[in-house]
Amino acid sequence: MKNIKVGILGGGQLGLLLAQAGIQFPIFISIYDPDPECPAAAHTQNFVQGKFDDYEAILKFGMEHEIILFETEQVNVDALLELQKRGKKVASSPQTLEWIQDKGRQKQVLKEAGLPVPHFEDAPADKIREYDGPFPIVQKWRTGGYDGYGVQIHLDKASIQKAPEVDSILEEKIDIDKEIGVLVARNEAGEIAVYPPVEMVFDPEANLVDYLIAPARIEENLERVMKALAEKMAEKMEFIGIYAIEFFIDRNGKIFVNEISPRPHNSGHHTISANVTSQYEQQLRIVLGLPLGSAQQISPCVLVNLLADQSTGDTHYVGLEEAYRIPNVQYTFYGKQTVRPSRKMGHALILEKTLEKAVERMNDIRSTLTITSHE
Repeated sequence: MKNIKVGILGGGQLGLLLAQAGIQFPIFISIYDPDPECPAAAHTQNFVQGKFDDYEAILKFGMEHEIILFETEQVNVDALLELQKRGKKVASSPQTLEWIQDKGRQKQVLKEAGLPVPHFEDAPADKIREYDGPFPIVQKWRTGGYDGYGVQIHLDKASIQKAPEVDSILEEKIDIDKEIGVLVARNEAGEIAVYPPVEMVFDPEANLVDYLIAPARIEENLERVMKALAEKMAEKMEFIGIYAIEFFIDRNGKIFVNEISPRPHNSGHHTISANVTSQYEQQLRIVLGLPLGSAQQISPCVLVNLLADQSTGDTHYVGLEEAYRIPNVQYTFYGKQTVRPSRKMGHALILEKTLEKAVERMNDIRSTLTITSHE
């Protein structure tokens, strides 16, 4: 195998970790991102600045590489489809990205495939404030949402009358017991690898994943059902690449598919050390035409997102030396130069023999390390 040129659209933490995984392969990696100070910029062999919606710029960038990966869904899919037509390998497949980008279309595709999704209805921008119940109801923007942005819960008529007038779907509010993430990988040969489910615990104020527990604390039958659903989706929808599937389990044990991300995902950071093959290595194996690696988990773990405090300004780490004294913890900082309230600045992976001990270590980290603008 010669050194292959791989271009990554997106230089956030996912792009950074993809580039890091690329070190073990005979490839040359370039990063494309609007921000010259993005986390991956300082760690790439070639950085190109450009907007994610710029068709011509993405086309030019892609034509200079044999393989194009993306770490954000907010990228010009028409450019990706054109690159694919011109013989470039693009992952995960732009055909799935095309319908996943629109939450309304995504939900409809999943429903038509016979997958369990919450009840939803289309809500055009000029009609959304006319909705008359039942409540509560969840408004999700069809496009442009990420990390909780573009999602709003309306408890009553007064709330919906102040709703953002954006093309949306209105979805029934599930009485959620657990939110579960499952990574599934499929290559062009039809091989499939499904990773053990992880349990995601959300910060209610920041509306972000606070920490995740792997493996998820769920009954074996629920795990089997979710892994089977993930495999069914990968086969039926002809996934090529790594996909993250988010499930809801309600208080009665019923499973719903919430959404799909056609790329490496924040819920899979732990796979770097806790699984035989990380999600990032798996994505590169797929596009390089190599066999899939094992998705087996080799250690229980807790992964905690390291969020900035509520200040804004230049980044400072308070308590860093003490944090590194805590045993069985691996820190990954994303190199973001500035903080803003609840910004993701890194993560800590805690590897222990028991989940209970890992949670104890997490609490030690929280009481020790602060990421702030204050010196």
